[in-house]
Amino acid sequence: MKKKTFLLSMVLMLMVPFIGSSQEEAQEVDHSYKPMQIKLSEDGSKYLRIITWHQMWLQAGSEQKGLRHSIRRSRVLAFAQISPKFLILTHFGLNSLGASNLTANPNSQTANNRSMLFLHDAWAEFAIEPGKLHVGTGLHYWNGISRLSNQSTLNMMTLDNAGSGNADGRLFPWNNITTSDQFARHLGVYAKGSLGNFSYRIAANNARTNIGSLGAVPSFQVNNIDGAGLWNFAGYFKYDLLDKESDKLPYLVGTYLGKKKVFSIGAGFFHHPDALAVGNLDTRESVTHFAMDAFYDAPLNDDLAINALGAYYNYKYGDTNGFNSGGLVPSSGSILYSQVGVLFRKAKLMPYLSYNSQNLDFTPDNSNELGIGLNYFINGHFAKITAEFTTGSKGAIGAESTNIFRLQTHIFL
Repeated sequence: MKKKTFLLSMVLMLMVPFIGSSQEEAQEVDHSYKPMQIKLSEDGSKYLRIITWHQMWLQAGSEQKGLRHSIRRSRVLAFAQISPKFLILTHFGLNSLGASNLTANPNSQTANNRSMLFLHDAWAEFAIEPGKLHVGTGLHYWNGISRLSNQSTLNMMTLDNAGSGNADGRLFPWNNITTSDQFARHLGVYAKGSLGNFSYRIAANNARTNIGSLGAVPSFQVNNIDGAGLWNFAGYFKYDLLDKESDKLPYLVGTYLGKKKVFSIGAGFFHHPDALAVGNLDTRESVTHFAMDAFYDAPLNDDLAINALGAYYNYKYGDTNGFNSGGLVPSSGSILYSQVGVLFRKAKLMPYLSYNSQNLDFTPDNSNELGIGLNYFINGHFAKITAEFTTGSKGAIGAESTNIFRLQTHIFL
């Protein structure tokens, strides 16, 4: 009876956006708006752009009891183009605020597992040769190793790119998240630019050093008294065979909803010399990752558009199999990921499939996951509802299989 009630509630929630949709279309509701932008010059060439977005989740799965609500993301981003030569960006927010980490007093120094606002990005950029060579410094998101490692969370086609192998495997495109970085961002210097349809981004960064005590398994650099393991290096290189994608900001688009015709091929790397302390601080292993991907997003005709992406990841944690880092399990091995979706433009619906297969040394068995989803675009990516069901094995954290249903509401301005 409980299962029937749960399924009925899910169906009703999915039907809500469609109730009265024909009446709204007849009234031709105007969803357009002017972006939150402040002109800093009369002609608008100098400006401050402010973006804010919320993503809310309802989630149920085989590994938890009850229907859970959470704020998946709540963010504010602002950037200013104060000159053709200079750009400054600040991005802050929170992730994954749910019943398990709500606190009576979030400002309490003793509150455990609290999810607080924190700085995601803060960088300043100088155009040495506008378009061709820009150099920036700060806490940044100009990442290797793949398109998905640089993706925007504003316009993804799927929900967080399905995957179950690396403990929280939905984060696998961000290959070292929470180990050497601050939630997929590093503190360092980057260079980016385009030469025709070829674009590049490379970075040299300081690794995070406040990792904790050295455990019995390989650990990331614990301290850098001797400077070992302090720097890491990353890059991603892409060629656009059709329409050229913007690289003003690092956040790559998930789907253009048929508004552009994009076919890109890319490859990237991440290299962290002496990153791992194995047994003692004097015995070191280096970490090296690389990836390749292909992305196609284009209109098929006036009624249909397609999105497809395929990627291969290879992770190498020296001669080790990997290690457990606070619940995440960075592991040597390889991952294959793919996704495809078809947009029915008049209906504003986009069903999609995603699949990944992970062959990782740290886990005893390979893991595979299939995702089935549906996007309903009320107003493009500005307002949309996504339902997704994923099923697969989770060898990295010991569970034989998992089934998860997620419903997301997403609005950004």
